[in-house]
Amino acid sequence: MEDQEYNYEPFADTEEYRNVNRKIIVRWIASLVNSGVEKVERLLDIATGIGTMVQLFVDELPSDWEQPEVVCLDKSGGALEQARERLNSAVKSLSSIHAPIQDMEALEEKANVALWGNGIHNLSEKDQLEAVTRIARNLEKGGWFFFNTAFYEGARPESTRSFYRYKVKRAVKLLRQKGIERSKDKSRAEASKFLPKSHYRELVDRAGLKVHEVEELTAPLYQEAWEYISGFKNYALGALHGYPVEEAQVALKHAVAPALEKYGIEDEEGELYVPRKWLRVSSRLE
Repeated sequence: MEDQEYNYEPFADTEEYRNVNRKIIVRWIASLVNSGVEKVERLLDIATGIGTMVQLFVDELPSDWEQPEVVCLDKSGGALEQARERLNSAVKSLSSIHAPIQDMEALEEKANVALWGNGIHNLSEKDQLEAVTRIARNLEKGGWFFFNTAFYEGARPESTRSFYRYKVKRAVKLLRQKGIERSKDKSRAEASKFLPKSHYRELVDRAGLKVHEVEELTAPLYQEAWEYISGFKNYALGALHGYPVEEAQVALKHAVAPALEKYGIEDEEGELYVPRKWLRVSSRLE
């Protein structure tokens, strides 16, 4: 399971990922400022990975705010080590918790802000509720919980459906050319379920938080980003369920270029992309 999450990290270092998440974080910080918050003393970052979201958050804080104390939580010890190397000089202090979010225990000091970037969709609905409930318990009164996802119902604009269908079709063709057939096991990964926006509103409410804002943003994703996404284990489990996952990952990555060539949109510089929507949610413990 540790490798399954960690394979997603190359995408987190792409320009597209940083750009869309920077826009999302700017909006979250605006919510803090507009509500009268004058500093973030303690930041709890869920599923930290190599620290991209923390770095973006700290970079976008008002220049007169002090650096926050940061607690990073991730079930990958290797990711936490890289995050520490990356973030040590950027924050006031840094500590880490090596555990899944569902197993997080009470923090010694509650956080002002909890941040969960691009990971909540990986959990079952039951585990999501357990996770967000634990997060709420670790927020001080008036504290904020921010999260986002690009794996929800509505993430794929209707105009892009042909791209996804063609990519899967090409991947299946590649697998069959290798003599690889689909098994009878048709179980799917949690990330393939694409829950609606209403689910995340209700999730926050059930965990004892109040929804402040829900917004969708659209971002262009280019070939490198799509290849990284297509190579993510949970993505392959959903798109090509029933096929050997490692073979499916490779086939999907190889199918990206022809799918973009056929259905991609050309930008001003002639580069092809396919848009993807992100859902961002801000909530508060009252």
